[in-house]
Amino acid sequence: MERSNFHLNKWFLDFIGNNGETMIFYAATLSFKGIGVHYVSWIRYDADNGVTVRSRFRHVKLPEKKDKLITWHDDKFKVYGTWQSLTKPLQARIFDGDDGYLDWNCFQPASRVKLKINDKIIEGNGYVEQLILTTFPWHIPMNNLRWGRFQSANDTMVWIELRKENKQQWLWLNGEKLINASIEDDHISLQEKKIFLKLDRGIELESEKKIFHVVEKLLHYLPGFDQFMPAKFLMASNHKWLSKGEFQHNGHTVSQGMAIHEWVNFNAQDR
Repeated sequence: MERSNFHLNKWFLDFIGNNGETMIFYAATLSFKGIGVHYVSWIRYDADNGVTVRSRFRHVKLPEKKDKLITWHDDKFKVYGTWQSLTKPLQARIFDGDDGYLDWNCFQPASRVKLKINDKIIEGNGYVEQLILTTFPWHIPMNNLRWGRFQSANDTMVWIELRKENKQQWLWLNGEKLINASIEDDHISLQEKKIFLKLDRGIELESEKKIFHVVEKLLHYLPGFDQFMPAKFLMASNHKWLSKGEFQHNGHTVSQGMAIHEWVNFNAQDR
């Protein structure tokens, strides 16, 4: 099959403060048929102001990685951040097809974060991953995508699941890869290990047709790009949550922490 001439380098960095203040930063570069587009987005939540979102398609810098330290700044947002890794990195090739692949690089399943926003400095925990995609994302077989990360003082869990006719999943607990999990929006469970992670979905960070809204703006830079895209993919619904997580083993709570997780439904237009 002919190569797609599509290349996406997408970074996801997050932060959860001790008071529950939460931020997600996306920084990405997309190239298609020789045209390059840059994108940055900042999702911010706090108890006083709720959820706010800022995004744009110009003047975007990607994070810089040096050993266990990742730095990122955005002059327009007046944000400067450092993510210091607390755990070993994870990596997986999520999809490998004739016309390209999707590589997932979780550089920091758990990290210590310091952010300077304007002149205010805040500290907390975080997470960093990078996606490298060299095929159209709708070539990846999936009707549902679930992804998430949980961190407590003692435990770290990261998960990805693609569902279509069959189910593909990747899950790590404290760096150990596990199989045969039940991955749902409100819990993760592994019967063989007697492990259960309860997720309360207390704060909804996103609930929209995110792909449609991003592509709508992207067309200013890549006219006609949506002509390649199936309606099913374009109209997918995205739900992202900030959850209090309760990690249990043998029916007993062993740690409590916070999770950021999402569900993308590519069958939303059929409902």
